[in-house]
Amino acid sequence: MSFLSLKNVSKQYGDSLAVQDFNLNVEKGEFISLLGPSGCGKTTTLNMIAGFEEPTTGTIEISGKDMTYAAPNTRDIGIVFQSYALFPHMTVAENVGFGLEMRRVGKEERRQRVLETLELVRLTQFADRFPKALSGGQRQRVALARAIVIKPQLLLLDEPLSALDAKIRERMQIELRNIQHEVGVTTILVTHDQAEAMAMSDRIAVMNFGRMARLGAPFEIYEQPGDLFTSNFLGSTNMFDGEVSEQAGDVVMVNCSGVELSVQGNAAKGSKITVGVRPEKIALVEAGLGLIDAKIKTRIFMGTRWAYQLESSLGTLDVTLQNAGHEVAGEGVIVGVTWPRHAIRIFAEG
Repeated sequence: MSFLSLKNVSKQYGDSLAVQDFNLNVEKGEFISLLGPSGCGKTTTLNMIAGFEEPTTGTIEISGKDMTYAAPNTRDIGIVFQSYALFPHMTVAENVGFGLEMRRVGKEERRQRVLETLELVRLTQFADRFPKALSGGQRQRVALARAIVIKPQLLLLDEPLSALDAKIRERMQIELRNIQHEVGVTTILVTHDQAEAMAMSDRIAVMNFGRMARLGAPFEIYEQPGDLFTSNFLGSTNMFDGEVSEQAGDVVMVNCSGVELSVQGNAAKGSKITVGVRPEKIALVEAGLGLIDAKIKTRIFMGTRWAYQLESSLGTLDVTLQNAGHEVAGEGVIVGVTWPRHAIRIFAEG
């Protein structure tokens, strides 16, 4: 039996369905991200898990108990909001200990648990400071400490890192994941940041128009997204429309703008399909030695990688090459373009 189970959960506001027939089973200690664009229903789903919103239909079970209509304070959850919601008139230690005080935990036990939690989030030396004297990353850790000090059975994170700048956000992703591992608490993260979801999650639930578009481990759904929406939302993909000219076993030949591409998969001869390959799967070789030739239109150096835009008979191609420490082909050069057969995939509409 799963620790957290959402069964056919829907939420309707007037004529609008924010969440539709949503099903999700989460195991104890698992880290799940609800990932999707604004308005896809991920925050509404989190609010229903928290008890802030009641489902229109469906059930929510936590640890085997039906909690669909239970009050938030009976669900044993910790929550970290995007705004952190710290009390400005309280010190860091007082903020962290507030939930324990509301639960009437004894003063000495409360002090000990606050100190242990501040040590866990590396804020021991800031215990007597007020929130205004902290950086954004430090405030985020205070909010996290306040949520986990009560030892909740479920931790809910509502875009907690979105207010941080890029470098601090990347560092906090690692810290947050490490803390979650150490505490072992079941965690649900809401985010619109694909890199954040892939870096932190055991599994990702990709949402679109209130429905589950894809559920799986980060590597699995990145490499095998299944539909156009998931592929494009989890990263850039070069898409080509074509017609199947031949099928042999699990390989089809697809004519895309006059170029015959070999693709693993199944599709009927004569059917019109969309195939795609991610920019980092493409390699540049000498002209005439690849699948097609292309002209480099734009080359941008991004530190760890080179970003290219090419003009080809397949249309515009985006290509990403890792920085190997030497100069690469420049703008205006004709190059060959190639990729492994397994890197190009057939996509369904999503």
